[in-house]
Amino acid sequence: MFGVVNQCLAALRKEPFKRSEMISQPLFGETFEILEEHREWYRVRQSLDDYEGWIDSKLCQQFDDEQMGLLTLEGVSAVATRLFTAKANTNDYPIRLCPGSTLYNFNADNGTFGLLSETFKTFNIPIELSTSTEDNLINLAESYVNSPYLWGGRSPYGIDCSGLTQVIFKMIGISLPRDASQQVGMGNTVDFINLTRVGDLAFFDDEEGNIIHVGIVLPDNKIIHSSGYVKIDVLDQQGIFNVKHKRYSHKLRVIKRILDE
Repeated sequence: MFGVVNQCLAALRKEPFKRSEMISQPLFGETFEILEEHREWYRVRQSLDDYEGWIDSKLCQQFDDEQMGLLTLEGVSAVATRLFTAKANTNDYPIRLCPGSTLYNFNADNGTFGLLSETFKTFNIPIELSTSTEDNLINLAESYVNSPYLWGGRSPYGIDCSGLTQVIFKMIGISLPRDASQQVGMGNTVDFINLTRVGDLAFFDDEEGNIIHVGIVLPDNKIIHSSGYVKIDVLDQQGIFNVKHKRYSHKLRVIKRILDE
């Protein structure tokens, strides 16, 4: 069996109880395979990144293999790039949805999309992109500035460093793993800081050499990352320099190119 998040977002937890650590945050429309059931909880493997954890069954809807096949057909899904509101035809109240939400059979002419048997109608534009991948990446990333840091978060109301990179790249059509330590395995190494391009991912390590942080390279030697909150700092060969505090906050390990040359 499979499932899909049918609320704004859901907490993916380490263990099947509400006080357990949140390790990620599946967004509306994101699907998963159900591996196990325990009371009102599902142990799941997410389709986007194979991340495993527990989801409260009240925040999602079950469906079968045939429906999963239909949802995964090419061209069926689109990804929202901004905060927006929609209302299901069976509900009196609207739902507020986040950038990165997956919309099925979205019709830009009448603002409708579906989720299994439900039809939703939007109140404002959910998808807005230019023709330039770099411009899209910059605009999408900057829309998260000042979002608070939240361990496991993937929304503008709380997001961690790798959640930020994963959601931004999802919105431009590129799937990344969930954690910085996994994302560092993607792409090709950029050997020198002066060769970086917009959209490169910069990774940072601790004293033991473990990858603990990631950010997205912006123009003019800048980097956007989530540390305390989403901010734009200076990037050089040593790492991230915080101008406000006049000190380095993270030590650079490697830069990887994810976007095609």
